[in-house]
Amino acid sequence: EGEARTRGVVGDVAIGLALIYLLLGPIASAVKETVATALKPRGRQLRDGLAALIAGNGTDAMNNPLFQAVFQHATVQGIAGNGLPSYVSARNFSTALFDVLSGRTQAPLLGQFEAAIAALPPGAAKTSLSALLSQAGGDIDKFRASVETWFDDAMDRLSGVYKRFNHYFALALGLAIAIVFNVDTITVAKTLWADPDKRAAIVAVASGAAAPGEPDPAADIIRRAQAAQSQLDGLQLPIGWPVTAGQTIPGAIWGKISAADGSGVWAVVGWLTTALAVSLGAPFWFDLLQKLFNLRGSGPKPARADEAA
Repeated sequence: EGEARTRGVVGDVAIGLALIYLLLGPIASAVKETVATALKPRGRQLRDGLAALIAGNGTDAMNNPLFQAVFQHATVQGIAGNGLPSYVSARNFSTALFDVLSGRTQAPLLGQFEAAIAALPPGAAKTSLSALLSQAGGDIDKFRASVETWFDDAMDRLSGVYKRFNHYFALALGLAIAIVFNVDTITVAKTLWADPDKRAAIVAVASGAAAPGEPDPAADIIRRAQAAQSQLDGLQLPIGWPVTAGQTIPGAIWGKISAADGSGVWAVVGWLTTALAVSLGAPFWFDLLQKLFNLRGSGPKPARADEAA
């Protein structure tokens, strides 16, 4: 019985923490969307990646004439009104490159490409395109396929860089939210573990947030998180900064970190745990909440008939 009770407490604490992370998820998503709209990080990375592919990693890559001509080509720009497309297909890139390299004369197309590539200044584009043209053996379709593979390989590397950037940015944003709202996972977990009333109250709130609802997951999560937030306000969880008169929030943060009893170390660990959890996103915690409630509602696994014997 004691073991079953402990499992129940652990499950309820997990549900409470999942709900808190779910509430913070839409805040992180809104900030990320605002930053992405303002700074266009994906478009900038695509532009820089194309510049490195065509002109190398030099400081003057952006001014390379071949890069400028290809990047400003209609098939690359598409409908990007700000001049920073978020995605370019390999086919559109090869079309833009071939159009720029063609002399638009009556000479055979491969001959035009050879002349244009030979006239390029020494650099990444000339070296790569010369090698690809030589491997094509006079087959223009093979040359196009090689150019598109060259482009796709570069974009795969660029995608890896962008994913790492997104991961680190999500962690940094999660940490900022954890500190600003003072959501210390360790302190919250200890409070829920020790206080059955708070535990029961937060599970009741979470049951509404995890209930099946509208077909649009994003809108559903945001609406449910806002509703749960209004209910959480009365639970008196150790979240937020109880700033005293004459004290600022930065002062309260520093006071908590530099506490003489060494508790500041655990506060930082708690904030980092919250940051990692928030970086997973609200959809993750919405799905996990539903699974936790399904598991909670199923009860303990019945004993096998042969176990009694």
